[in-house]
Amino acid sequence: NVLPEKQNSKKPSNQTNKYSNNGGGNETPNQFNKHLNSDSNSKPQIISSIFTCNPEIVDIHENKVSTRNTAHYEPSNAPINDVSFIGMGLNVDLITNVKDKLGVEKPTNVQKKVIPILLSSIQNNDDTSNKDIDIVLQAETGSGKTLAYLLPIIHRLIRITTNLQNANPKTRSPLSRSIGTLAIILTPTRELAKQILSVLESLVNLPPSRLSDRHLTHWIVPGSVIGGEKKQSEKARLRKGINILVCTPGRLLDHLSNTKSFVVDHLRWLVLDEADRLLELGFEETLQKILKILDDRKESVNQLKNNLLTSPIWPKKRQTILCSATLKDDVKRLVGYSLSNPVYVRGNDVSKGQMYSTPNQLKQTYVITPAKLRLVTLTAILKSIFNVENNKNAMNHKVIVFFSCCDTVDFHFDLFVNSENFQKNKTSNISENVIKLNMDTDEEYHRESNSKSKELRFLSTVIPKVRLFKLHGDLLQRDRTTTFDEFSKSKSGILFCTDVAARGLDLPNVAKIIQYDPPTDLKDYVHRVGRTARLGKKGDAILFLLPSEIEYIHVLKSHEIHAEPVQVETLLENLVPINENKDYKVIATDIQLGFENYVYSDTKGFGLREAPSNINSSNSKTDLNSSNSKNMKMKKTNEKRLDAKLRNLSLKRMAEEDANNEFTIGSYSSLLGPTTKRKRKSDQIK
Repeated sequence: NVLPEKQNSKKPSNQTNKYSNNGGGNETPNQFNKHLNSDSNSKPQIISSIFTCNPEIVDIHENKVSTRNTAHYEPSNAPINDVSFIGMGLNVDLITNVKDKLGVEKPTNVQKKVIPILLSSIQNNDDTSNKDIDIVLQAETGSGKTLAYLLPIIHRLIRITTNLQNANPKTRSPLSRSIGTLAIILTPTRELAKQILSVLESLVNLPPSRLSDRHLTHWIVPGSVIGGEKKQSEKARLRKGINILVCTPGRLLDHLSNTKSFVVDHLRWLVLDEADRLLELGFEETLQKILKILDDRKESVNQLKNNLLTSPIWPKKRQTILCSATLKDDVKRLVGYSLSNPVYVRGNDVSKGQMYSTPNQLKQTYVITPAKLRLVTLTAILKSIFNVENNKNAMNHKVIVFFSCCDTVDFHFDLFVNSENFQKNKTSNISENVIKLNMDTDEEYHRESNSKSKELRFLSTVIPKVRLFKLHGDLLQRDRTTTFDEFSKSKSGILFCTDVAARGLDLPNVAKIIQYDPPTDLKDYVHRVGRTARLGKKGDAILFLLPSEIEYIHVLKSHEIHAEPVQVETLLENLVPINENKDYKVIATDIQLGFENYVYSDTKGFGLREAPSNINSSNSKTDLNSSNSKNMKMKKTNEKRLDAKLRNLSLKRMAEEDANNEFTIGSYSSLLGPTTKRKRKSDQIK
């Protein structure tokens, strides 16, 4: 789509559709011509307009897709005013720390339901009949699931610490990091693991208690083991002791199998976060092996340390918490062999049969656009979001654009970073070699392993003064971590990414989600749009569809996901500056040609080098093949003749040297043999 479509005719096409006005391609031929003079060919070239020859789009309103007005819905994942963390029985110092460091004052609906269940067995000190219950938590993304299971775990660790200190105030607490791992949190992606670890570090770093000058939780050490990190460093940390471990399945199984100093005998909490994603990535067999090893290890508990864990504050057995946005058959199968008589908790009061849910305050839209208009439509949306003239707070927005694969992310990232500079350099007659020197490639970046990457975050030339980021699975782990951290901390920016950023990541203040490539699974749709409208805040999400993909909307509707239609023309009109009377088609065409010229300039990389003009396509190939065959035959004949001459000369020289030798056998002529070519039997019969 981004490559120019050349036509042999000198006049553009006269076909029209809903995107053309009175002849479509005839309206701006002069504007096209000025961009289309190739450096290698002085002849003017004509390309078709991006507004002609597009497939007809059925009127969206004829599809009778029901929509809803999000303004009439209360936020489904917002904090609740009539409930407090103190009322749930959480530690006062922990609540203060959550407020000061995380800015969370009120619990969400999910936290309101889950935290009391996880604390039910210790609410009354005298009541030891209550048992710790396994939980299956189904809730929409951005509803506060992470704090829902972290706060009860840390609260119980603080509670057992205070009890031991109050019982023996003059003696040192027997609890230390060397007790081993007490809680394991499994996540599908490295980015989510690092995010949870960051929250953990904030929660356990409590100030001195009001009741004591000692740091009650100094012995609680969080840590992580994830793919892409050095195993030796992880082994050293595990040897010292990590009490709350955040990890990915593959690396956890590796350490359970090979690291002897990894102590999990006293494991009391196991959290399977984003369980549906874990199964999608093919970790079911890995999870089964992990569960088997954990079950085998719990039987070999040291009796002395076990006496410390007999307090009713500690779970008597391992408590498993499974979090999932969807409950499909594979998730239910995982629940069957990993949890014991679990309690099902649904965060948004969704019906039991409903598999997918999105925040009520999330405004979802979709646009049906032809392939030739997709790129300029994306540009129009981004320009409108960061248009300071229309919105003074435009530079405080964050946008995430989802693509289908890593190569697509790299392509569009390079396009939005370098295409505008290429046009300016071209008009300034700067050579292409100079331009190339200013463009870092992925290969150059990976070779410079000790320097910061300029490829991961860059100022966009198409969207002025806006930083661009990219994130996908083919990047090095340190690059993925750097991108995630910088985009999270930045006030504004655009993130081009794959679905690696769609699960569980809490990226603050994301205003809009753009799904440039629609997901193949509805679970991915739910998680993509869940990066915005978090914790009661408003958010927008728009989905790009081709005319042939209109049925996708009916699939969304069948799962109670409602999206409103938006016309392509409405989005493209945002390209026209305020108080300027211009046709949006002219501006869109200029933007498209800028992209095309940039891509077309790299002929070596894309295999688009033009053939010389003096070569006839059909006859030249035939003549070339025939001449090549004749040359090969002549070459072989000459080689045979030369070999025969050399053979005769060598034999003649040997005969002359041995002529006077008394031991000579035979003569020169007898050594040569017959001089005539022997006829074949087939030739004799003929």
